[in-house]
Amino acid sequence: MAVSAEEALKRVTALTGVKAAFVFDQFLNIPAREVPGNYSNDILKRIAQQLYSLAVLSWNTGVITQEFRLVYDQYAVYTRLFAQNFFIVVFMEKDIEAMEYRQPVGLATLILEKALRSADDAAAQGTMSQIAMLAEQTLKLANENDPSFVGQVRRHCFTFLGPAGRELVDNGIEEEFLSPPLRAEADMRKLVDYIVPRIPHPILQQILQQDLEDMVRAAVKPI
Repeated sequence: MAVSAEEALKRVTALTGVKAAFVFDQFLNIPAREVPGNYSNDILKRIAQQLYSLAVLSWNTGVITQEFRLVYDQYAVYTRLFAQNFFIVVFMEKDIEAMEYRQPVGLATLILEKALRSADDAAAQGTMSQIAMLAEQTLKLANENDPSFVGQVRRHCFTFLGPAGRELVDNGIEEEFLSPPLRAEADMRKLVDYIVPRIPHPILQQILQQDLEDMVRAAVKPI
């Protein structure tokens, strides 16, 4: 019996120290994933976009990047090109040795390539449609009516972190003794400075820091 793409990723995440894995292509489609439930399609696309940008940057300098590993304070992210235009992304503990994951990931990419190539165009299109619907539903769950800066930040953090993101915003308001709605730039930055260091994943931390800074600038921009 043929092994599916999802089953191949489960074999990868079963490795000691590996936390999650997903596959994306050059168009940032996510055909397979084995990640925690709070990693929505939108989050995976943002991560994929950053990793693809790094790969393209190296290609533009004349170096064809087949694989690379980014190491952060608590995590490492391993990215590997396969089947010409697909990438497998593996989130792991930073102290794992290359010999512990390279061969299993390499075997997984062979299975993934066969599974992805064997899917007909209609099935692939249906999968992409389902992913798009899931992303839309995830965003709708975060839809609130508060138009203020705090409301925007709360919705954005909920989108990326789930209920924990909304709780993080509320805790920041309480612990920094802030009084919504926040109109002063200094108060907005206090909230942002509280939130960003407490985001557990380094890539999400970078993404949200940039997004929240953009929100601050938009909120204080003279009309």
